[in-house]
Amino acid sequence: MNKVFLIFLFLLISNPAFAGTSSLHDLWKYFKDGKMVRFKSYNSGPFPNEFMSLKDGSYKNSPVNVDALIAYPKKGEGPFPIVVFNHASGGAYLYSNKWFKFNRQQARYLLKKGIAVMFVDNFNGRNVISAGSDQAQVSTYSFYIDAFMTLEYLSKNPKINIKKVGITGWSRGGMNSLGIAEKRIRDILINKDLYYAASLPRSVECRQSGYFRNPQPIKETKIWMVNGKNDDASHAHVCEEYGKKMKANGADIKVTTKAGWGHGFTANYNAEYEKHLEAWHECPDYYTEDDGMPNKDVKIDSTCITYGYTVGGSNNSWKKFSRPFKKFFIENLL
Repeated sequence: MNKVFLIFLFLLISNPAFAGTSSLHDLWKYFKDGKMVRFKSYNSGPFPNEFMSLKDGSYKNSPVNVDALIAYPKKGEGPFPIVVFNHASGGAYLYSNKWFKFNRQQARYLLKKGIAVMFVDNFNGRNVISAGSDQAQVSTYSFYIDAFMTLEYLSKNPKINIKKVGITGWSRGGMNSLGIAEKRIRDILINKDLYYAASLPRSVECRQSGYFRNPQPIKETKIWMVNGKNDDASHAHVCEEYGKKMKANGADIKVTTKAGWGHGFTANYNAEYEKHLEAWHECPDYYTEDDGMPNKDVKIDSTCITYGYTVGGSNNSWKKFSRPFKKFFIENLL
């Protein structure tokens, strides 16, 4: 059974009466005390001059509202530490999908330990209801903006310990969880005193991310990036090299590549090849240079896009990763 295809198909044929309604509502059966919230964010300029729209301030001309579901521990009054979950290209629907239960399982455990949780929907406020071609409407840097605006929103919440905020996600959500470590993005968008205390990016795309070629990391953020050696969507060796650059420039980062694991290794089904999914391995790199401009040879178009890569867990990788995931956030946020 093609799990990812079914997810995309569901999103495409959803009842029009529910258009514009976040898939986060489906999470309420797992987090009955959760609360839907909304905060202001922005779209960045279009690819590939995304960072330049931050630098010249033009991103402010494209405000959006971002939905999120937040749940607090039942015991205690706070302020609580919190872990922010960011979704992959499949959208917020994956949070409640039966084949991708890892995030909500971890969140329920963290709540019992006294850590609040927050699930962000990057698509709904931008009228994106499916993955595939629709996600191209949301630029990479728009996701990064959302991650920092999440942090600013939480800084105004008296129930949250703003010095103990974590973030995690896989694939596109993993890119966010590493992008929040870049000082130059943070310093434009929000107060320079704000930062994520802990970040656990998974299945990260480090070559087509728009990351700064020469990173200037936020040193207060402790990062553990985990990728699969068998990932044929986002090649792990590129992230290993980028992690070395970050560490050399002062980042508190550990990079782990797990043999036998692939893209989306926390999915609770055996990995399957998805022939319809876009791959950009034949496209040039996409990085941001020190002046804020993209590398000159950057492009992503039909001449370099290919199709097909593997998604899913292997050899119970989602179960094996459960305990280390919990340990990372408990040690760094409690």
